[in-house]
Amino acid sequence: MPDCIRVLCLDDEKNILNTVRRQLEDDSFQVFQAQTVEEALRILESEQPLHVVLSDYRMPGTTGVDFLRTVAGRWPWISGIIISGFADTQAVQRALADNPAMHFIAKPWTMEELLRIVRQAASQAREVLTGG
Repeated sequence: MPDCIRVLCLDDEKNILNTVRRQLEDDSFQVFQAQTVEEALRILESEQPLHVVLSDYRMPGTTGVDFLRTVAGRWPWISGIIISGFADTQAVQRALADNPAMHFIAKPWTMEELLRIVRQAASQAREVLTGG
């Protein structure tokens, strides 16, 4: 799958991970799952290049925004997406303003919305990776 979009989804709820995987996993997506920040970092370190990281906003011990800032510092080409139903709107808005490679999806989302935003984020990541 050389042209596949490689996505990591971080959420402490297994049912959310499974939903995202079902909605994305096909010929053009390869989906990795993590329930903890530590697990997500291990995947990021071993499965490059990844294009997109989707992270729940509320994670034990951190926020998705903070995690995606860490990701951006180490893997600047990766586009980040916050997914949440309970997000601190101001914090997310500040993060989006500070980082044009970060997006937001509100729970519940539609499959079409998820696909559109992930493809847009992956396109941004590929532009950075290829220097275009």
